Amino acid sequence: MKFYTNSIKSCTARIGKLTEFNRIPNSNFETPLVLVYTKSGSVPHLTKDVFEMVTSDPQMLSVSLSSTYQMFESVKDTNINFANFVGMKEYINILTLHDPAYATPSGFQEMDFTPIWTRKGKCKLSPKQYMDVIEAFKPDMYVALYDGDTKINSSRKRLSNAIRRTTTFFEKCFSIHSSSETLKSSEILGVIEGGYDKEARSWSIEFLKDKPLIGYVIDGLHNNGPDVKNISTEQIKEIVEYTVNLLPVEKLKVSMGCWNPLTVLDLVELGIDVFDTSYPYVITENLEALTFLCDHQDCNNIGHVISFTEKRYADDFSPICRLCECLACKNHTRAYLHHLCNTKEMLSTVLLMIHNLHQYFEFFKIIRENIKNGTLDDYKKKINLKFKTQNDIVQTDDQ
Repeated sequence: MKFYTNSIKSCTARIGKLTEFNRIPNSNFETPLVLVYTKSGSVPHLTKDVFEMVTSDPQMLSVSLSSTYQMFESVKDTNINFANFVGMKEYINILTLHDPAYATPSGFQEMDFTPIWTRKGKCKLSPKQYMDVIEAFKPDMYVALYDGDTKINSSRKRLSNAIRRTTTFFEKCFSIHSSSETLKSSEILGVIEGGYDKEARSWSIEFLKDKPLIGYVIDGLHNNGPDVKNISTEQIKEIVEYTVNLLPVEKLKVSMGCWNPLTVLDLVELGIDVFDTSYPYVITENLEALTFLCDHQDCNNIGHVISFTEKRYADDFSPICRLCECLACKNHTRAYLHHLCNTKEMLSTVLLMIHNLHQYFEFFKIIRENIKNGTLDDYKKKINLKFKTQNDIVQTDDQ
């Protein structure tokens, strides 16, 4: 697997390419890229057949160990890779530790173990146990074991412990990775920790920057979950910019979590290459539809989301967006979606997930086009207006 970029500057929006995958040699992905969020290896609310109708473009899947760990023994016994086990062999997959759509409980770290939270509760993993899972799953790319239990108000002691444990875990994981015949075709990502402390970030980067890695995950900014969408760029910009400036320009930079589209655009401008679709999943779970791409009069969508729990849509027989090409917009009305949501029909989240994923895929296509055209700043201003208008509407309704 290789990552190429023409960018020679840090902290700048850039186009790159991920290519030369061992398992699917013809796969090529342009960055900035969004990974498809999965639960138990599948796209939430969608069967594989339906997902294939959402997009015909090649996609990369984000697979969290917390949602798949219960499959470990079965995957190991069948002796096939995880992609084949879950019937998603056509897709490149990246294995991560925690589920970005759900808050990771804080304060359960131990010296030689990292906890993950599965359907059966807490499971403790040592580096050896973690690498046993990796060798069974055989992901195309995976994140080294880490301690990412930090956020904006973490103490220096917590930051120091997180870095010390993450570096120790990496050394053990990388040693097993390097000697493993099974993992010769898998790439490992290093994890940059340090919370919001620049000195701590420097320690973490100094340890990893010369390692033979395809890229890095910039972690430790949050504990996952829906609240991440409320984190503003102002909170994270300084520390992300500092971190990216210290990392090798030519390496891949990843930031997981359900960042809102405004923050995604700012992170793209800071040189982040890879994100995930946990944001549209969280929006779907809220029974909302993304409308922040709408910039025309026909739809009358002036904010970035609409909620189908609101009575105003009960007699609205227009689609979510008249110019959207997704299956939900081409075949169903807002009134029907309002009915489905209020009667708690399963089809409601199916249709909303179809629409929200389609919108997010289009969003990243537009980001790449604007980077190539040198118009990303103008596009950011347009999207900012959508979020500003939505906030104005909310404040007016509250009054």
